[in-house]
Amino acid sequence: MDPVRSGTNRRLYTEKDIEKLFLLSQVTRAGRRIGDVAGLTIDQLKAIVAEDGEAAARVGGLPAPPPRGRTEGQYLEACMDYLADLDSVGLESTLAEASIALSTPVLLEQLITPLLHRVGEDWHSGSLRVAHEHMTTAVVRSLLGALRKSGSVPATAPELVVATPAGQRHELGALMVAVAGAADGWKVTYLGADLPAADIAAAALRRQARAVALSIVHPLDDPNLPGEIEVLGNALGIEAVLLVGGSGAGAYSGALAAVGGRIIPDIATLRSELQALRAA
Repeated sequence: MDPVRSGTNRRLYTEKDIEKLFLLSQVTRAGRRIGDVAGLTIDQLKAIVAEDGEAAARVGGLPAPPPRGRTEGQYLEACMDYLADLDSVGLESTLAEASIALSTPVLLEQLITPLLHRVGEDWHSGSLRVAHEHMTTAVVRSLLGALRKSGSVPATAPELVVATPAGQRHELGALMVAVAGAADGWKVTYLGADLPAADIAAAALRRQARAVALSIVHPLDDPNLPGEIEVLGNALGIEAVLLVGGSGAGAYSGALAAVGGRIIPDIATLRSELQALRAA
């Protein structure tokens, strides 16, 4: 799907887009992974829905239709319920449904971010196990990967390079940045996690990126990371703006300030920075 955008950059869907989104919700609730079906055509999705319906009928009934019109808070509580039961299918289908019902900024800021925070807090308190955290990470990573690939942008769109620096292996924050940037009309080159500064810089210069976004989470005391930030900032020079987010970004504020890096506390601030860069 390639929805057009309004003057305020909101996605505008056609009837076919809406039909496909509803079909995606149906097949994910039946147990399919969103990453496996997001690229299918409407006819292919209809065939899967029919196949799943026949299978359900043979074992005693069709699955209930997805509830409609839930708020982000209700989606969050549903996700936590499925998570507590280690029900990955329920968690995945709820997030897939939310990705249809909510705008991308709301999905990222008011559902996925609070979900990850709650899972982290509950894991640290001992009310959730490592298995719960790992399952959530896997499901969210799959959804974000599918969302990142689900649209397209004009060839003239500005370029954003996204990665995590060397030693930083937590990539969900970087994936969220990639999804947010693509939703706001940026051409995103996603490099993944744990990359040396020289490689990030080389990619940014090769792609003529206007901005480079990094996610820093853990560890907070990596003795090598300030040097990596210095290498990256010096290599970028004035060619690209360095934007850095994540719960660990503040721990390296001195190194970032020295090369003109900007700390981005949340997705809303990221979108404002990207909008300002486009306007400039």
